[in-house]
Amino acid sequence: MEPFIAQMTPPDVPAVLEISVECGLCLWSAEAYLSELIRNDSIMLTIVGRKQEIAGFAVGRIFDLGDNNFTAELTNIGVRLSEQNQGLGTHLLKSFLDQCRARCVSNVVLEVRASNVIASRFYGKFAFTPAGIRRGFYSDPFEDALTMKLHLID
Repeated sequence: MEPFIAQMTPPDVPAVLEISVECGLCLWSAEAYLSELIRNDSIMLTIVGRKQEIAGFAVGRIFDLGDNNFTAELTNIGVRLSEQNQGLGTHLLKSFLDQCRARCVSNVVLEVRASNVIASRFYGKFAFTPAGIRRGFYSDPFEDALTMKLHLID
């Protein structure tokens, strides 16, 4: 069965929290996800995989920088370890970027652990390029973040 992308809903939050822990992502509370769900400037997606359960998610927010200049930040994206290497992350990121384009977002930014070469290469396949370093951005373990940027539209 083809993976299915959906808008995240409140009942999805427990699965999203499980995936966050499993993937070692920046942890948000259930309340943080629920409060983000009601915002008009959020993009919150889930993907259902071969086991017919939520296999991954992507979340971000769009910022209005004035003069019709919108930038989105991809804050978290993750796929269950048992569902990785099947293209689900690619489906999620493509859907996230499609929603950004539909909302006239000019640029997308994200942070990734400096040591996470696999993730950096993944984003590079979508034409994200390094934009800077955020010193000491991550804790547990303490690590710098590589900031990456993708120019979508003029």
